Amino acid sequence: MCKYKIKRKQGIEIGTSVVREIYVVPPDILDYPTSTDMVVREGSNVNLRCVAKGSPEPSITWRRETGEPLKLLTGEEVGSIDGPVLNITRVSRQQMGPYLCIASNGIPPSVSKRIMLIVHFPPMIWIQNQLVGAYEGQQITLECHSEAFPKSINYWTTDKGEIVPQS
Repeated sequence: MCKYKIKRKQGIEIGTSVVREIYVVPPDILDYPTSTDMVVREGSNVNLRCVAKGSPEPSITWRRETGEPLKLLTGEEVGSIDGPVLNITRVSRQQMGPYLCIASNGIPPSVSKRIMLIVHFPPMIWIQNQLVGAYEGQQITLECHSEAFPKSINYWTTDKGEIVPQS
């Protein structure tokens, strides 16, 4: 703040004026304590944090990079959530992917940081045809599908526990 007096030529003071210097600074996302890419187990709780500086103070908005909706605790789905922390309760495999933290304060440019959320989950196996009949000596194809992250290693075994070679 700067204060100065206004005087006429004859040295008579006619008033005082205060000048305020206002600095505007575009937003900048701080590397720390902003979250980095995270690896979590399915069902755990996740808190993604985003901290930015600037003048005026930036506001923070979260959204999924893919455009998929964010789930609120109520189960409601929204396109974005405002605030420095994104809380995900009981994270699911469907919530895996990139998230964007966007900081803006009206001074261009707005900035964003991409945070990858990786969700580990155990294999889920499904067999389309659970009962396949065949004559002795006849060749058949058995199919088994699985979903897991990280990717699972799948193989068939005999009733004696021997691994069946794949052909």
